[in-house]
Amino acid sequence: MGSRSASTADDRSASRSVRPGQRRAWFRFGAAVVAVLVIVGVVFVGPAVVRSYDAEHRTTITCDVTAAEGEMQSSSSRGIGGPIPQVVISTRDCGRLLLRDGVTRSNNEQIAARLSPPGEYRIEVGTASWNIRGVLHAIRRDPSAYGFEPAS
Repeated sequence: MGSRSASTADDRSASRSVRPGQRRAWFRFGAAVVAVLVIVGVVFVGPAVVRSYDAEHRTTITCDVTAAEGEMQSSSSRGIGGPIPQVVISTRDCGRLLLRDGVTRSNNEQIAARLSPPGEYRIEVGTASWNIRGVLHAIRRDPSAYGFEPAS
């Protein structure tokens, strides 16, 4: 009886061994799952984390404002969704900034007019979005601004 159970154990271990093709398939499956999780994190979780961090952490920068324009921007990059009022602030040294906090349909052009004449302004921006502005520009997004005042 002892030899019978030993051979059964050997048969089971032989049937459980993973062939090289199976090992490669499991590796590819695992890599695909990790890739999907990273994409979901970057697309859905990342922006929420940046917005949340920016809500509590602000940095004041001094920029040479060249223009400001009040506009209504679609809430989706594909043009679907409701319009979002904003002020696009163009600067010589800080790039484009988006002011949405406190901006409405009825006041977006008045807020943009307060950035006239062009010149030096202290602009309050979200710390996280300012620190990753290179990444944001690469994906055609602009850092968020939360307020401004003349520098002089």
